[in-house]
Amino acid sequence: MSNLKLTPTLLAACGLILLPVCSTPSQAQCVGIGNCALVWSDEFDGTEVDTTKWSFQLGDGTDYFLPSGWGNNEQQWYTDQNATVADGFLTITAREESVAQGFPYTSARLRSLRKGDWTYGRMEMRAKMPLGKGLWQAFWMLPTDGVYGGWAASGEIDIVEYLGNEPDTVLGTIHYGGEWPNNTFSGSEYELPSGTFHEDFHVFAIEWEEGEIRWYVDDVHYGTKTSWNSTGGPFPAPFDKRFHLLLNLAVGGNLPGSPDANTQFPQEYVIDYVRVYQEGEPKLDGSVSGTYVVEGLNDQGFFVTVGENASGTFVFIAWFTFDEIGNPRWLVGVDFYEAGASSITLTLQEVTGLPFLEFSDNIANRSEFGTMTLTVLECGLLKADYDFNTTGAGTLELIKLTNIEGRDCN
Repeated sequence: MSNLKLTPTLLAACGLILLPVCSTPSQAQCVGIGNCALVWSDEFDGTEVDTTKWSFQLGDGTDYFLPSGWGNNEQQWYTDQNATVADGFLTITAREESVAQGFPYTSARLRSLRKGDWTYGRMEMRAKMPLGKGLWQAFWMLPTDGVYGGWAASGEIDIVEYLGNEPDTVLGTIHYGGEWPNNTFSGSEYELPSGTFHEDFHVFAIEWEEGEIRWYVDDVHYGTKTSWNSTGGPFPAPFDKRFHLLLNLAVGGNLPGSPDANTQFPQEYVIDYVRVYQEGEPKLDGSVSGTYVVEGLNDQGFFVTVGENASGTFVFIAWFTFDEIGNPRWLVGVDFYEAGASSITLTLQEVTGLPFLEFSDNIANRSEFGTMTLTVLECGLLKADYDFNTTGAGTLELIKLTNIEGRDCN
């Protein structure tokens, strides 16, 4: 048993019972993926594009075995000068200027090919969009290896596409089927209830799991796809192989048409961050903190906090229960643990007063009761293996109360 001291101030700071635990990018941020962990991100905190994470694609597409205009009759010439990093943002700027014959605009296109490639996860971006006819923004994914054949037999996932002349609407789409021209697509669109995507930043994401892709704007779920096909393999092909990310701002092309007299240049696609989360092994972290119950044990509760102080990271548990003759009691334990662990064994002590007032080794009104090993099974579910001096050993399954109420267990 450690001599960690928990006072009301420390407990409140940890978020015990009533206060939420503060989240950071490394903690769970997913809506529907359990044990969600950050595996890759670019927060754009530097002064230039991080080429360990992104590569530029330049020109008109012909250097990448595509028809001129990137296969969509686009009118921009991509350069490495139209993407800048400053003040915590990546800005892709479309300009009305010609650096190559036949292309009256410049812009930028970046990809994470072989620098960031994933199968499944949550892919997320916070961004603010440009404005004007002819502007075509995208945050999307292409297959890294092309296992099932050429486009679109190996798939394409459009996390968000936006047209500058429809500033309150975005699109989420998948492309699949056979190789062009025998390809097909399906998707959904989302319309802001008020305002535009040009006026403020919004969060755009997909959650991609085996056999299902979901689309979100500001964590509002607006689209799901569970049916697709590929001439190159059985379902869930083509969306069962690794894909990489792309960021670009096109000008003109088949979808938006050409800019008109009202489109003002330059226009900016401003990106706050790009993050990728994937399901990881269950572990003790801030997302474990909360109130738990055991099915069938009425009027009892477990209060669990995972927190930090100057000495390290700790787990605190307080179990409100009853003794053999029905008198209420608290069983309380606390100890430090190694980061990344999925379980911890605590020595529980019976406390006759209120355990949240003070808990340290010099309290007289408590007695050692036994041990309890807490193990994270999955999001919102703990296993408690106990060995008590008076009642023996057993196992309990602790269910996070927020799950019972139907809210996100993260």
